[in-house]
Amino acid sequence: MADDIASIDVTCIDDLKRLKDEQDVLDQRIKAMDDMKSSVAEAVYLRVRADYAAKRGALEDQARPLREKARAEYARLLALLAGLEAAHETVRLDQQEIELRHTLGEFDRNEYEHRMKAITAVAAEKGAAHDQARALRERFLGAVRGEDDLRVPAPARQAPASPHVTAEIPAPRADVTAEIPAPRVDATADVPKVAPGGTMVMPAVPPVSAPRPVAPPPAPAIEGTMVMPAPAAPPPPRPAPAVQDATVMFRPARLVPQNPEAGKATHALTLKPVNIGAAAANEIRIGGPGVEPKHAQIVPSPKGYTLIDLDTRHGTRVNAEKVKERVLANEDVVQVGAARFVFRTS
Repeated sequence: MADDIASIDVTCIDDLKRLKDEQDVLDQRIKAMDDMKSSVAEAVYLRVRADYAAKRGALEDQARPLREKARAEYARLLALLAGLEAAHETVRLDQQEIELRHTLGEFDRNEYEHRMKAITAVAAEKGAAHDQARALRERFLGAVRGEDDLRVPAPARQAPASPHVTAEIPAPRADVTAEIPAPRVDATADVPKVAPGGTMVMPAVPPVSAPRPVAPPPAPAIEGTMVMPAPAAPPPPRPAPAVQDATVMFRPARLVPQNPEAGKATHALTLKPVNIGAAAANEIRIGGPGVEPKHAQIVPSPKGYTLIDLDTRHGTRVNAEKVKERVLANEDVVQVGAARFVFRTS
């Protein structure tokens, strides 16, 4: 873990802090100048203020790429901090387990002291790494105006493109027939006869009768997104307009191992439930203390991928917090026993 912390690139921090300090000086001068505005000629005020504003803009142009680099490294640091906090909780539980087994007579005094000495050494190592990571976090925060400057903005959600085009059709007159392009319709619907030339001829209807709406076909899969059709509504007792099936969009996701206990393989998540545990039948098989044969499950739902703890003794954690059920978000740290994974959607 100490090597992971040492691998975080902090070369941009000192330059970013220097630029921030220079911007703070300019902001103070602009504020003081605004207070003295009435005591100087307006032309002088405008000239000096424009000069300060231009200098501040130049500093911001220099800081922008450095801030982008700092955001990426800060995200890595937060993931490491979450892992260290989860490891600290795991060590605490292991200590309690050793004490309980000793109290029950499973461990004699020598075995108890040997095991406690080993777990204490692990706790000291994890604690030192945690202190190092927190100090590095304070260094990052000292180079910006607030933590929001280091947060990676969430990508804007875009509405899926419509798979069909709706044409506006004028109301038919009673004494003529309307000729419109043939739309795509459900294979089970009544299909009017198609005339030569690719057009569909429909007999005119009285103005009082509105055309019967036709449900568009289900949305096709969009590149990079999985489409799971929702169950169709049950048929009504009397004829009713067709109900368009709803669709639920899923982005491909995966679990990326973060420590040796999680293995080396990255596990892709699909539209099928994924079981996690020590038994061989699980899609993700892990061992070690605190892992039960059937420990947890990840299932797709309309809200996204949901992690469910299967009523285990030691529990399942997300970002070091014990959960029974949680909809996973990008970069969440999932821990089962000592194994840690990062949930990623891109």
